[in-house]
Amino acid sequence: MAGKLTDDKQMSASRLPGLLGFSKYSTPNDELQFSINAIDGKERPDIGNEAMGWGNTLEPVILSEAAKRLGITKFDTDIRKAFTHDAIPLSCSLDGTGEGEGQTITHDPSKGIYVVGAESIVLNGTGVLEAKLTKTNPEDTPHLARGPIQLQGQMLCTGHRWGAVCVLYGGIELRVFLFDIHYETQQEIVRSVLQFDNKLQTYIKRKEINWYPPESSKEVDRFFPDARKEEIELDGNALELAQAIVHNKTLIRKAESEIDSAETQIKMKLGNAERGKVGSLHISWPMRSYKASLEKITPAREAYSIRQSSLSIKEWT
Repeated sequence: MAGKLTDDKQMSASRLPGLLGFSKYSTPNDELQFSINAIDGKERPDIGNEAMGWGNTLEPVILSEAAKRLGITKFDTDIRKAFTHDAIPLSCSLDGTGEGEGQTITHDPSKGIYVVGAESIVLNGTGVLEAKLTKTNPEDTPHLARGPIQLQGQMLCTGHRWGAVCVLYGGIELRVFLFDIHYETQQEIVRSVLQFDNKLQTYIKRKEINWYPPESSKEVDRFFPDARKEEIELDGNALELAQAIVHNKTLIRKAESEIDSAETQIKMKLGNAERGKVGSLHISWPMRSYKASLEKITPAREAYSIRQSSLSIKEWT
């Protein structure tokens, strides 16, 4: 692993799952903010952890074993440059490459070989080798955020026509997933990258952020981080939406009250027993143990203001 090679001011293949909406860790607006921060010269946050560290350490091991299974004798796991597409603002770095010599690889799960979307694939010329380490249970097709979309972006940037996502599951099972070019995915990548860059150019020229449609209420908080001392008249279906919020919060409180009442009665029936059964249900009320910890003193901090995430709705009086 050669470290960070791509420029955060533009989209990179590893960030494509977030941009296309397939990541549970990142949204399109997260990716937009990430690049805007880079444009503004803000320091890149440290997102490293022990799992990522082990993934980097084991990359050569994973790829060497994958190459062996694919009959590849010429491969490189020490690539110290980024690749940029010649027509769109998309770049990538590579864990490795392998040289195919025309061998036909057949789908064979017993050997940990999975040809995605076909029974076999011919490895001609240079291919992309992408290593992944996960504690997730083995899959017959990797999640789109665990390599496939990134791989299509890497093939776009390099011009390579085949690739392998090599996933080590739980540290004990390696599966090699082989892909041809998937033109529909690459077309969507091109469209999304151009739209993303258009938003960045708008920010560079006018310092205005053209956000993607929000995926949650919390995402809107970043659109409007400051509240001005003013009141405006809301139109459209704002009344219906506000009434729906009030109504559903009432239902939640009612449901929570009914849950608490039912738990109270069941606890009284269990008494000191840890477990009980009724019909096909097993109910447990166990002990929970906590380790001893040192006393913590909360450090002082400066006063600050932040816009609250939830709306306060009250009837006019």
